[in-house]
Amino acid sequence: MKKGEGYEYKANDELTSFSFTSVGDKGEIEKKVTITHYRGNWWNLAFGDAESDDNFSDTAVSDNNDMRKVLQTITNIAHAFCHKYPSREIYIEPVDNPRKLLYNRIFQLKEEEILFFFHVRAILFKERFLGKYRPGRLYDAFVLTPRKSIFGK
Repeated sequence: MKKGEGYEYKANDELTSFSFTSVGDKGEIEKKVTITHYRGNWWNLAFGDAESDDNFSDTAVSDNNDMRKVLQTITNIAHAFCHKYPSREIYIEPVDNPRKLLYNRIFQLKEEEILFFFHVRAILFKERFLGKYRPGRLYDAFVLTPRKSIFGK
């Protein structure tokens, strides 16, 4: 399965800090993505609109009418990270309820593509559930484990 086309991005040598420019109805908006150690083998992927060279807002709503391309860029970044670190898992937790709904919808719509590249576990905090992702449920967070057949090692 081929990855989709996203924006070109810049990354640090460790592939833990990224930037790219969203181009759309509201002009050019600088975006930042960070992948930081969370706990154990989990690495938290966070992104948002740049506020400075080092900071970004993960609650900003840009409405630049290029969400698909932005999401594809973030997906491409996750792929690059997994190629460099195939044993690390990516942890994704939405910062608010609207994003929780959005992320769950994205996982449902892109299920086949996501499952081609990753094993997906889902989290329900109140139920203390960490298990296999199943579409149709509203999850609080996701853990993506790179498929060894794709990312190697």
